[in-house]
Amino acid sequence: MSSLAVELIENTNAIVERWYERWTRSRHPHPELSEAALKDKLPVQLRIIGKQLQQLCEAECTEDMWKIEERLDPEVRVEQDVPIEEVVQEYRIAVRTVRDWIKERKIDVSFAEYSYFYDAVFELTAESVRRYATHQAENVMQERAEYLAGVMHQLRNPLAALSMGVEMVSQKGSVDAEDLRRLRRSGQRLRRLVDGVLRVERFRPESTPVHPEEMYLAELVQEVMCESDADARRKGLRFEAQVDRSCRVVLDRALFFDALGNLVQNAVKFTRQGFVIVEGEEVQDYILLRVRDSGPGISKERLESLFSTIQPGSGGGAGIGLRIAQHAALVQNGHIDVESEPGMGSTFTLRLPRVVPPRGEG
Repeated sequence: MSSLAVELIENTNAIVERWYERWTRSRHPHPELSEAALKDKLPVQLRIIGKQLQQLCEAECTEDMWKIEERLDPEVRVEQDVPIEEVVQEYRIAVRTVRDWIKERKIDVSFAEYSYFYDAVFELTAESVRRYATHQAENVMQERAEYLAGVMHQLRNPLAALSMGVEMVSQKGSVDAEDLRRLRRSGQRLRRLVDGVLRVERFRPESTPVHPEEMYLAELVQEVMCESDADARRKGLRFEAQVDRSCRVVLDRALFFDALGNLVQNAVKFTRQGFVIVEGEEVQDYILLRVRDSGPGISKERLESLFSTIQPGSGGGAGIGLRIAQHAALVQNGHIDVESEPGMGSTFTLRLPRVVPPRGEG
């Protein structure tokens, strides 16, 4: 029997323990991974290689060894957000550990045995990378599908309002001023949503074009609130702004609407009764805009990933607006914070420089 096979089968736990000690001394971005998680598959894999070495002349082709599902599960590392580079490093440490184990114990291992062992670990690493990449790509596709579904959901409301308005106008035979305003607001809201999605998709925050202009903050806030005024009145909400009318800012109008507009629309959407209030103040060279509501609030678990993933709420599609809002804030060197408890409403705070520098030509 192969001497290396004996070591890999009979001393697996000792080798893995040695491997784990080396891993803890190496530099890794995920030191929080548990010992059990790290040791989950490696002992099985070393024993598989050892059993093949027992009959080296009839051993499995190393290229086929890891295509059996239960022998390899790199998808777990994706779910743990461990980069593939670290997975490769884990197998590199395994090779060095086995090599040093053999050397320290002065075990006679043939060139053929070494070659098979190295080929097996190389194919193990390669298959891990392939399956890791495939699984990650599938996750991205799923997230993209959910994202696009959310976009379509967000588009439904203004499209429905436009369709209803057009139908009402056609039945009346004449154009009512209020109907026209409603149609214009729905059209503007739809255009802003589409433009906001395109900005998120086309540009990173640091490369998004910024075209600031000087404006009164209170007037900007009022324009934003006008787009949600009809929805707020229909629900009977107390809907008001408390902003110093003398405060002047230099901001990108479209990005400001992306940021504050989506926060206000979400607050109105999810608040069934009570209030939605926008408060603004200057703090040194920054402005703070707080959107407070008496809505259902947000759980602690959901708060932790609120801006990173699509968060369809009971009314649907909230995550699209928040993603657009956060992107617009980051573009202007600002950010959004949130405080909320279930049943206690929410407060979203948009922090922006009072003067935003221009960037880009697009």
